[in-house]
Amino acid sequence: MKFSFRKLAVAAALGLSFAASAQAAPFDLKDGNGNVIQSQATGLDWSSTGSGVSINVGGYNDTRLLPVGAPFQFLYQSNLVNIVGGQEGTLAPQLDGSANGVKDRGFEFTIVASLAERVVSSTFGSNGNTNPTSVFDLDPSGVSKVAIYYDAAANANTAAGTGFDDGQLIALLTINSDGNTSTFTSVTGTGTGQGSARLHASIVGSEDFVDQNFLAGVTELLFGLDFQSTLNYPAQDAATSTFHGSSPATGTDLFPTYNVQAGDIVFKVDGSSTFEAAAAVPEPGSMLLMGAGLLGFIGVARRRRNK
Repeated sequence: MKFSFRKLAVAAALGLSFAASAQAAPFDLKDGNGNVIQSQATGLDWSSTGSGVSINVGGYNDTRLLPVGAPFQFLYQSNLVNIVGGQEGTLAPQLDGSANGVKDRGFEFTIVASLAERVVSSTFGSNGNTNPTSVFDLDPSGVSKVAIYYDAAANANTAAGTGFDDGQLIALLTINSDGNTSTFTSVTGTGTGQGSARLHASIVGSEDFVDQNFLAGVTELLFGLDFQSTLNYPAQDAATSTFHGSSPATGTDLFPTYNVQAGDIVFKVDGSSTFEAAAAVPEPGSMLLMGAGLLGFIGVARRRRNK
């Protein structure tokens, strides 16, 4: 059997590649003052009464196909209701998960997003199915951002659309085209519809950041925010006439207030997010062991070649 050093090198490279693959990263959620809310958490569960709006898409119509290539803006706002995984800290019971505009507990976390999107495809179902289905993607000519806030006022109000972006900004990320999918299907004759979205965000721009005083461990480990959501129409208990309707105490208003207009579609959005670790760098000891093993294989190859 002929020994191939080239194949050995490729195999070694593949081994290093698999060893450095991205993986879900646990993190500690804190209050900014060193107090742990939940340690080694694995995800954030945002309220099922989160609100989303597609701006200027012609209003809801369960028989109409959206024009392919049409750009539009999608806004989202919600509050944190549950922390997934890990060990609950002493402050965990103080999380206010009710977006009723009243401070029921000690603090809240909220999330807001603004996406520039476009219609990629728009078709009716097969085999006589008349339900129009649209697939969306990010519009490369626009900017898409997602932000997380911590607020001791705990004043988020779903119905009014206020209090979601007036707290302390603790994370700002750019939503990119890597792994993003979004679809929506209307059920003809019912005035209802359902869809899903999966978004990936990461630190891209100079203004992007994650505050380790609140999301401990995420700054070093962050590869992206994998945000998954379910979109339902009509919005029901997520209905609102305003998005991002708060003036920040300090700084620039990253998400200007938007009042829902005729031709917009408001959705009920149930979302969740996890953080992913960046590609792991092998420890020096591991690299030495792999290097020694590679040298051993080279020696075997040379001996075989000399024979």
